[in-house]
Amino acid sequence: MSKHHLIWNENVHPVGIAAIDRQHREIIERVNLISDMVAQGNRHEATQEEMEDLILFTVEHFALEERLMAEYGFPGLDTHIAEHAILFQQIDNLRNALRTPNPTKAALVSAFLTDWAEQHILHSDKEIGAFLAARGCSQ
Repeated sequence: MSKHHLIWNENVHPVGIAAIDRQHREIIERVNLISDMVAQGNRHEATQEEMEDLILFTVEHFALEERLMAEYGFPGLDTHIAEHAILFQQIDNLRNALRTPNPTKAALVSAFLTDWAEQHILHSDKEIGAFLAARGCSQ
């Protein structure tokens, strides 16, 4: 297990919207997989492939959140969409950093992904979950 591992905690991580929580668990699993691959020195190409999968899944996740926020009238929708755009740009930059084998860069990417997943879930998405749940969202 990598030092940059996340563990889903049912008392801490859920935002209260089942579909978002399922995707958050999946994001944590994917980030942990990348972190493990980096820590174990796996093939560079395999780590890149996992990063591509994480990016595609993140696009789906952001789309779900944005759809629900729009559907239920979340007042911070524009701000959260802008945050998603920044996060996506950061993840895209990380993908570019992994284009050439470099263990130091790979370790930094792993650390960033772990921190990003934890902070985004525990801060930004908790607010969204509370808002959606209060408005009867049962996804």
